Amino acid sequence: MKKKQLPEHKGRLKKTKVPDLPLFFSFKYFDTSDPELCPSVFHNKYTQSLMQRLKSLSSWTAKEFITKQDKSIRNHTHNWLKTTRPKGFIHLHEQLQSYEGWQFQISSNKHGRVHGIIIDNIFYII
Repeated sequence: MKKKQLPEHKGRLKKTKVPDLPLFFSFKYFDTSDPELCPSVFHNKYTQSLMQRLKSLSSWTAKEFITKQDKSIRNHTHNWLKTTRPKGFIHLHEQLQSYEGWQFQISSNKHGRVHGIIIDNIFYII
């Protein structure tokens, strides 16, 4: 498999452009050391709800995910200045920081949200 060349970060976020291909998920950049994104204890039924949401979204294309605003999923980009992390995903390599942050809810705010970046048709869970 050919490695992809990541673009250089120029201080501005890249608008997400994706192909009309199935949406895949990756944990390649998942940060288990961040207690806010990966608490040591999850709420009851969290894992089942997360897996159900990932399964459901796996039937979408990446293009659908970034263009179809679904109230039950609440998928949208981050407005970093309105978060507790105004500088974004600073633990990522600078080139990866140049991608827009995305999020979606697991289930009606009961189990929180999944955060990440999208490159091509892969949602990298952070």
